[in-house]
Amino acid sequence: MAVDVSKYKELFVSESREHLQSISRNLLTLEKEPGNTDALNETFRAVHTLKSMAATMGYLDMKTLSHEMESLLAVLKKGGEMEKGVVDVLLECLDGLETLVEDAGSGKTVKRDLTPLYKKLDYILPKKEGVEALISTVAGGEEGREKEAAGRKRIGPTIRIGIEKIQALQNLAEELSIARMRLLQIASKHAIPELIEISAATHRLISELLDRVMEMRMFPVAYIFDRFPRTMRDLSMKTGKEVDFEVSGKEIGLDRLVLDEINDAVMHLLRNAVDHGIEKPEDRKKAGKKDMGKVALRARREGNYVVISVEDDGSGLDIEKIKRVAVERKIITEEEASRMNNEDIYELLGAPGLSTTKKITDVSGRGVGFDVVKSKIKSLGGSVRISSEKGKGTNVELRLPLTTAIIQSLLVGVEKEVYAIPLDSIREIVAVSEENLKSVEGKEIFRYRGQFLPLWRLKNIFDVPPGENKDKDRICPVVVVERDEKLFGIMVDTIIGRQEAVVKPLEGILKGKKEFVGATILGDGSVVFILDVGWLVEDARSKERLICDSFLST
Repeated sequence: MAVDVSKYKELFVSESREHLQSISRNLLTLEKEPGNTDALNETFRAVHTLKSMAATMGYLDMKTLSHEMESLLAVLKKGGEMEKGVVDVLLECLDGLETLVEDAGSGKTVKRDLTPLYKKLDYILPKKEGVEALISTVAGGEEGREKEAAGRKRIGPTIRIGIEKIQALQNLAEELSIARMRLLQIASKHAIPELIEISAATHRLISELLDRVMEMRMFPVAYIFDRFPRTMRDLSMKTGKEVDFEVSGKEIGLDRLVLDEINDAVMHLLRNAVDHGIEKPEDRKKAGKKDMGKVALRARREGNYVVISVEDDGSGLDIEKIKRVAVERKIITEEEASRMNNEDIYELLGAPGLSTTKKITDVSGRGVGFDVVKSKIKSLGGSVRISSEKGKGTNVELRLPLTTAIIQSLLVGVEKEVYAIPLDSIREIVAVSEENLKSVEGKEIFRYRGQFLPLWRLKNIFDVPPGENKDKDRICPVVVVERDEKLFGIMVDTIIGRQEAVVKPLEGILKGKKEFVGATILGDGSVVFILDVGWLVEDARSKERLICDSFLST
């Protein structure tokens, strides 16, 4: 009786991708270190396992290609010479396997012509006599080592769970969290010892459950970082530029859903670093630099955020050229350009009018698609920071929240409306009297610790109808928020208190509202919108960029 293996397809694809990443990583190591036996053994082991899995699933093309690749690796393991071009062919085999795996995952039945690839393998291995026996001998030894390693790992077994199942568990945990808040509200109104005790216990258990679920969602950034060395190698060869690619911080954990969202953004930054940042060897030599350029991809943890940076030692950004093009395209005026600092200029790279035109590459080499990168990161509650020095290089930092599912927030009141502000964005809460506010060019500012900050009234931003209290001398709370190392003040009517917010995406007519990152449900069942501080800052800066500078210069 035939066994239906189709139900294992998702698991097969998932495991195959891991093996393919291992093969890619180790082949690149072999290219630099031909004598690295560990990398060779790991490559053979992954290919052999992939071949067995493909045979079990009935993917014959994948099985055949894996077998041919295995033949070459077996010869190398037994002392075969690592001639020039061997790794190139092995990488082509890897590309073929990746295509076949993705075909399997999508359910495609396209017949791939692998004849040219097999011809290259035949050229490298013109004599196949004895190769089958050699594979059997080598594979037998590998299987023995695999069984031994599996025996050692039995103490700590692992189970593969699809991200959609983790998400479903997350949703249930979030609903429990909302119910918990309602229970705590009821317990606070009724002084019943048993109710207070059970609500406290429920609060503790649900908090632990949420923490455990969040741990399940966390993946090391190696999940995407391991894909990039191959891309960088190919870009280096294609552009004729020598690039030393350095990766660090791969062990840092980040929400799997966030990782999936930022893959293309990081890839874009790496491509730009090579295409437009690193100079040609001859140009680097003229500039007194080493022929080989350097691109570094790093990850580090900062509180509840992860910072991913892409840094190169290339030509850097030309501030004057960027300003000139921005003026020509009427994104800014000449007067604004003359008063803008470097950070303001870098902000222009995210402007669609500047960054979507390919000609900007001739100016900065950073404009094409950067607006897409910036909007993607901001949609995840993150921020982008650029620093550069002409002739020295450029560094782009993506600051991302560990997760977008649950955040700590501050509830604030504006008349009868309630909003939530992410706690990580808040620097301080201060009391400001209306009479202490100043107006410059029609915009309000206030003094904060020796400097003047722009001030926004939340009721004006959202057109909240005014209430009866119109006392001009009253003191109002101002929430000082920080974004990209810039400070701004948000005036509200009341501070309600701290709240753990389960972030729910906006749907229907509210979907796409840039003012909010989502919504949360309070214990009484009411819905509260969570402010997107990044959008507020960006929107205000585009309108008020020079207000404080103008005031301080007068």
